Amino acid sequence: MTSLTEFNKYGTDLEQMLRLKTYPLAIKLLKSESEVPEGAIRPKRDLGEHLAVCQAFSLARRQGMTLAMFLEDHWCFEPIISYGLVETPEDYLNGFTNSFFIA
Repeated sequence: MTSLTEFNKYGTDLEQMLRLKTYPLAIKLLKSESEVPEGAIRPKRDLGEHLAVCQAFSLARRQGMTLAMFLEDHWCFEPIISYGLVETPEDYLNGFTNSFFIA
C-alpha cells in the first residue's frame, strides 16, 4: 500500500513537471461533520454565504483554502443532486431545471 509520504512526493513531482498555475485539488466526500479537517472553512457558517461548487473549487485552487461543503453550504442545485445529498426530482430527470433555481 502506498504511504502518505509517497503520495506527497508524487504530488510534488507532478507540480514540478506540470508547472501548474494553480494548486491541484483533492476532493473527499465526507459522511459526517466529524470528518471535516481542522481549519476547514464552512461557507455558510464561516463566510455567511452559500457557495457554488465552482466558486469553492476556485477558492481552493487559487487561494489554497480548505473548504468543507454540506447541503446547507451549496448555492446550486445540480451538485446536491449529483452528490446524492437530496432525492432527484422526477422533473429534473425529465430535463426540467428552471423551477429549481434558487432565487
